[in-house]
Amino acid sequence: MKNTLNTLLILFAFALSMILTSCCADNECAEEDIYGKTIVKKTDTLYNKNPKIVRGPFYVQIGAYANKSNADAFYSDAKKQLRLKLDMKQTSDGIYRIIIGEYKTVEEAEDMLSTVKKQGFSDAFVRDDAGPIK
Repeated sequence: MKNTLNTLLILFAFALSMILTSCCADNECAEEDIYGKTIVKKTDTLYNKNPKIVRGPFYVQIGAYANKSNADAFYSDAKKQLRLKLDMKQTSDGIYRIIIGEYKTVEEAEDMLSTVKKQGFSDAFVRDDAGPIK
């Protein structure tokens, strides 16, 4: 009885693995019809190998400092030069980032980036909370 149960469990595990791996992750499933011809058809996948990464909101970073007084001085000078609303955010590792905006799309942030670079902030770049974009 115990051997029969073990055999059935092994067969079930094998059959389940065959079912789960029979479809490819690229939304196509290949199988053979009764005449031995391969048929490829579109299917729904069981999982997505590449998780969708949602990024944003986006910012233009114009400076970053570990020293608060240096960050304050840069912030003050940049605010006078750019005449824009700037923000300073402290990260969990103690870095003070001087950023502009909170944009929903990368394109909006890149428009501001080109404006900022024209005004002399050549090291500026687009980022989100996860890091630099591109």
